[in-house]
Amino acid sequence: MKPLSCTEALAKAAAYCAKGEHCRADIREKLFQWGFEGNADTIVGTLVQQDFINEVRYTRAFIHDKYHFAKWGRIKIEQALRMKQIDAETIHQLIDEVIDNDEYTQNLRELLQQKRKSMKGDDDYQLKSKLVRFALQRGYTYEEVFCNIDN
Repeated sequence: MKPLSCTEALAKAAAYCAKGEHCRADIREKLFQWGFEGNADTIVGTLVQQDFINEVRYTRAFIHDKYHFAKWGRIKIEQALRMKQIDAETIHQLIDEVIDNDEYTQNLRELLQQKRKSMKGDDDYQLKSKLVRFALQRGYTYEEVFCNIDN
C-alpha cells in the first residue's frame, strides 16, 4: 500500500470526521493506521480550523453516551477522556454540566439492584463486596457506592 499524500489524508480524515464525533488523538491514530507518513498535526490543525474536530463537542457527546448508555461513573469517564488527551479543565466543566447528580445517584442504585439480582454469594458480606467491586470498576467512588449499597 502506498503512503497517503497530504491531500488524500485530509480528505479521508474529513470524511471520517463527518461520520461522527472524533477527538484529535483519534484522528492522529487513524492517520497512522492509514499509513500517512507526513505531519499529522498539520492535518489535525486544518480539521480543527474547519470545525470537523471540536474537543468540547466531542467531550460532551462522549460523556453523554458513556453516562446514559454504558452507565459509567465519573471516574471512568474522566480516565477515558484523559486517555484521549482531552484537557482536564474541559473534562471537569463538562462532566458537571452534562451529569445530573440526582439522575447519577439513581443510575447507580439501578445498576446495583440489577447486578444484585444476578449475583450469588454465601452471605451478605460477600455479596456487598462483590457489588462494591463491580461499582468501582464502573467508575463510581467508594463513598458513592457505600452510601447507596444498602438501598
